[in-house]
Amino acid sequence: MNGFRGGYGAALVLAFIGFTGCGAGPKPVQTVTPVRAIPPQPVRDASGNILTAPVTVPDGTEFTAQTLEFLSSETANIGDQVQLEVDNNVIVDEVIAIAAGTPVRGTIANVVRASRMGRSGSISLRVESTTAVDGQRVPIRATKGHTEGDKAGSTIALTIIVSPLFLLRRGNDVAYQPGTKIPVYVDGKLDVKGWKR
Repeated sequence: MNGFRGGYGAALVLAFIGFTGCGAGPKPVQTVTPVRAIPPQPVRDASGNILTAPVTVPDGTEFTAQTLEFLSSETANIGDQVQLEVDNNVIVDEVIAIAAGTPVRGTIANVVRASRMGRSGSISLRVESTTAVDGQRVPIRATKGHTEGDKAGSTIALTIIVSPLFLLRRGNDVAYQPGTKIPVYVDGKLDVKGWKR
């Protein structure tokens, strides 16, 4: 799959500023199983063909992606692929443009390991693209608007919007549970043959 438009991704900073202090505590562990999105069943005609309608997905259209795996600052590595999926159908003009359950391309952009000097760990996640119901690649970014002059893409402090149930801290390492919700945005206007409902 091609990279983010212009060669840049949109980085989401999964960061947690922990208390300072020395010494290692128990490591974060996975405690949550994500509730997977339910893909829609497209409406078909008598011949079994999917009924479609042309629709334009506006630039900046917001939807939610969710993580499907456990992410820890102790074990993550830059460049690791991250499993994510579209959480809910993206509907434009009563037509499904992007289906729930569609994979979202993401990678680990940066990792800070916890240190014995009291520094907390953090993880930066870059989201790049997903796929429309007609098979087109859909570039995505991390902010509603474009960020001028930021080649690495825009960032968001995920801890501000994530339920504490999905964020763990043990010692100075941080971890994000499967099912962590991440708001993302379509990067550029896109014409799609969407599924009628």
